[in-house]
Amino acid sequence: MGGLHATAEFPNAPEAAHGARTLVRAVLAAWDCDDPDEVAVLLTSEVVANAVRHAATACAVRVNLEGDLLRVEVADGSPALPRLRSPGPNDFGGRGLLLVESFARRWGAEATPTGKVVWFDVLVRPKTGTRQPERSARR
Repeated sequence: MGGLHATAEFPNAPEAAHGARTLVRAVLAAWDCDDPDEVAVLLTSEVVANAVRHAATACAVRVNLEGDLLRVEVADGSPALPRLRSPGPNDFGGRGLLLVESFARRWGAEATPTGKVVWFDVLVRPKTGTRQPERSARR
């Protein structure tokens, strides 16, 4: 597969969402991409927060860029696939995947031998029309 890739692993801790947001912002900046409404950052935060809350395992975040399509994948150790909910007005949670459903171009979840991967695609645009050559960034 061509394109640009970055991967980082995060512990099962509330600060994992902050670390994942920082990763997405950093790689978009390094790849000279613009996410003006921070949709990719918001959705990453939601999916990682779900992994921390529901999977209760460490998670790995992989960011891939192919042309103007950014895919973010969050892998965790739980085999339970996420499902959309219809939360009531007084419910504390249950809205994260509704945001993903509303703002992602596409999204999905797939079982893996070690748990699952939840992914989403969003469109980004180059800031200057140039991008750095392919590389892999690890944290």
